[in-house]
Amino acid sequence: MANKTPKSEFVTICFQNFDRISQKLILSRFNDPQYSIELMEEPEESDLCFYNQEKTQDQDEIELLRQRLKTKDIPMILLTDENSYINDQLFHVIIKPIENIRLSDYLYQVKDTFYSLMAGKLSRKAAQKPTKIIYNNHLSNAINSSQIQFEGKRFYAQKYVGLNPDIDFDSEMQVKKIQMNPQNYFFHYLKKAYVLSQDNKRITCVKTVYGTFYVDALDKVIFHHKTAKEIFNIHKIPFYKDTKVFMPKLKRRDRNTLNGLNQFDYEPFVWLSSINASKGKMPKDINFNAPIKLLAWPDLTKLVVFKNTIRIIALWSRGVYSLKHTGNLLNIPQRYAVTVYTALDALGLIEEVQRR
Repeated sequence: MANKTPKSEFVTICFQNFDRISQKLILSRFNDPQYSIELMEEPEESDLCFYNQEKTQDQDEIELLRQRLKTKDIPMILLTDENSYINDQLFHVIIKPIENIRLSDYLYQVKDTFYSLMAGKLSRKAAQKPTKIIYNNHLSNAINSSQIQFEGKRFYAQKYVGLNPDIDFDSEMQVKKIQMNPQNYFFHYLKKAYVLSQDNKRITCVKTVYGTFYVDALDKVIFHHKTAKEIFNIHKIPFYKDTKVFMPKLKRRDRNTLNGLNQFDYEPFVWLSSINASKGKMPKDINFNAPIKLLAWPDLTKLVVFKNTIRIIALWSRGVYSLKHTGNLLNIPQRYAVTVYTALDALGLIEEVQRR
């Protein structure tokens, strides 16, 4: 009997007072496939908060944040040069190294502390779960009895579409809140590599900080030396600007040299990559007012299909409705349509209808 894939824990973390390079460096160490990591902007909405102290006068702000998080049972890891702090169950201090030679040890300490505090947080969460389920069952009975059968999957869709509230698409400021730069994410480069492979009928490469991925558009497969579990978190981390897409000196007759690598079906791999990057955000360069034309249906039997996905794709198959109006037409939160749009666009399965 085949072993079941261990369930991945969905956890959220927040970085306060970090530059992108420092944040990227720390995130690159969190490679345990047991955890699926999502970044949050607000500390109180996360499972764990990192704070990077740059100045001594930050102490008052740190103490206020520490107390706010303590009331919500949220662990905090403080990276600092100061020796005046005392650790407790929810607050752990790590002294930053003065010399670069100590950087590796420092990062291992950050990693070990993170996993230790997160394990404690999840353990306390699990202990509270039975009480919450009973309470939620009473709410379900009062609001919608048919909801009870989905109790175990209450947050299933949220895991993929995020929590972004609906916006006014006529407000430029609100639109910016749900826009993302696709060039920061992995799925963008997979799409570029696929198009390059398709046009040249050759295998292409995507060179990333996680190694090289080989894309074959003819057979619709991706090759990489790591397993799906080992690269589970790379899709949602926004630091791919240094990624390179190119054609290697590898002819199609040499394809057998890749057979020792792990193979991934292209469509479900890119679908999962794009929805994990999106989480209710859309590429910044799209025209959300333009009607959407569905060029082909994805193979839904291979994909992670969350609530409302099929309804959204069916609506767009008519070729007359825009992303802006989809949420209202289907009476669903906009984040569902935005996430599906990002995934279908990454797969090249939709296009904007040009008005005459």
